Formats: sequence, C-alpha cells, structure tokens
Amino acid sequence: MDEKKNMRADVLGRRDALDAQTRAHKSATICRALERLVEEACAPDTGTGRTCPPADDSAEANQQGPTHEVRTYRNFGRPPCIAVYAAMRSEVDLQAFVHAAFARGWDVCFPCMVRAGADDRGPSRMAFYRVPRERLDQARTAFLDSPLRCLPCAALSDGGYEEAEPADLDAVAVPLVAFDDAGNRLGYGGGNYDRLLPLLRDDALVVGVAFDEQRVPAVPCEPHDRPLARIVHA
Repeated sequence: MDEKKNMRADVLGRRDALDAQTRAHKSATICRALERLVEEACAPDTGTGRTCPPADDSAEANQQGPTHEVRTYRNFGRPPCIAVYAAMRSEVDLQAFVHAAFARGWDVCFPCMVRAGADDRGPSRMAFYRVPRERLDQARTAFLDSPLRCLPCAALSDGGYEEAEPADLDAVAVPLVAFDDAGNRLGYGGGNYDRLLPLLRDDALVVGVAFDEQRVPAVPCEPHDRPLARIVHA
C-alpha cells in the first residue's frame, strides 16, 4: 500500500507541474484520439472492416477531426452511449471530446456518487447519468462541479437526470493516476472504476486517458486488478 501511496504522490506531483498551456494542448490531442477510437469502434456497419488501432497507441498517432452527423451505429440501432468525467484539478480535460460527442449525436454520461437513501447514511456508489447538451451548464451546478459529493439517487431523478446502467455504456473514458506499458492502471484508491469495469458488456470500449508524465515503469498490481486494453496518452 505504501508503494501505491508513494507512486500516487510522485505521479500527481508531475501531473500538477504541467503548465496550463501544455495541459490544454495535450488534453486536446487526447480528445481527438479518443473521438477517433469511439467512432471506429462504434462505426456504422458499412462492410469496410475498419478496426480500432492497437492498444496503447500514442495520441498523436490517433487524431481525427469531428464530423457532425447523427447516425445509427453498428450493433446498437442507436447512437453510442459514452461515459466520460468532469476533470478535477490537473486531470486530462475531456471538454473538447464532450462537445464533439454532442455534435455527433452521441449520448454523454457523467459520474456522480450516489446513495439510495434520502439522507447521508448508507453505502455509496458511483453511477452514471445522461446529460443532454442543453443541460450541460445546469448539470455542472447540480453535480459535475462537485464529483466527490454524494447525492441521494432521488435528487438526480427528481432533477430529470436518467441513470445509465453499466450495460448501457458502449464506451468509457477512464481517468487514472498512473499507467504502464502493460495497460495496468493506478487509480485514486476509491475503487469506483474497479467495481464498474467488470459490470460492463464484453464489447464495451474502455479507454484510459492520461498525460505522458503519468507513465511509470510498472504499476503495483493486486490479483483482482484488470489491465486496460487501451490507454490514450499525450
């Protein structure tokens, strides 16, 4: 545990040291790569045989500008449902990807810590809620700007936010603290994504997102840890 704690402190220090301009440039590059991965994984079934790039390609090698079409996607009969996150502190900022996803007509979901009860007692869990483009600013106030705050499920449903079950998610962008070349991910220690990933469909696209500065020689792993098939970094 001390090894993980020390690695978190070291890597987060490197990430925090990135200046705002560098972080913004790298985030934009990662967003373009992420958009391409989701588009190619969920592309309309046109018989072209397109496949996703190999695991852990650098973001610079995976860029594509946005197209603004709303289409029916392969295997779904509907636009893809994409899980993202609202960046905290020095995390990769996915705002450009979110706006590109809205432009393509994709469903976009954000995480929120929730409890089933109306009070603050009882176990909490991370749930994803669909946020339409026209409600993005409203959702920032409701829960996006305070992602660690735990809310009653009823507060979200009463506010008109629909929960997306793990099986609904076609692609998930996973934040992380550190990663290695084997796809191992070190998170923040809460276990929220460790609990989510086994609940996803086998065909769901799961992509870690990080800056190059978060790369380490080897992430200390436990037997239950699952490597990510893809990590986009810049």
